[in-house]
Amino acid sequence: MNDFSGILFGKEPDSSSPENGYLRSLVWSKLEDALSELPDEQREVFELTELDGIPSKEISKTTGTPQNTLLSRKHYAVLHLRKRLEELYKDIIEY
Repeated sequence: MNDFSGILFGKEPDSSSPENGYLRSLVWSKLEDALSELPDEQREVFELTELDGIPSKEISKTTGTPQNTLLSRKHYAVLHLRKRLEELYKDIIEY
């Protein structure tokens, strides 16, 4: 999985190959589609914590939203994304 995240984020030496470029664009496209299906609150906390790397404690301080509420929203977002992206993940792993 570390190799996959390196390809996804363009940190592997061969991540610029046409195949990896296509794979990266496909995954990001599917992820964007799945994120757009989430309620705004769930999408926002997922993007802030996972894509922007902001700790939930900091988001809680900034927004005034309890940290447990943020973690709950993120939990539901992750469940949705796992379900929604499961087939793509299987296709990539089996490739």
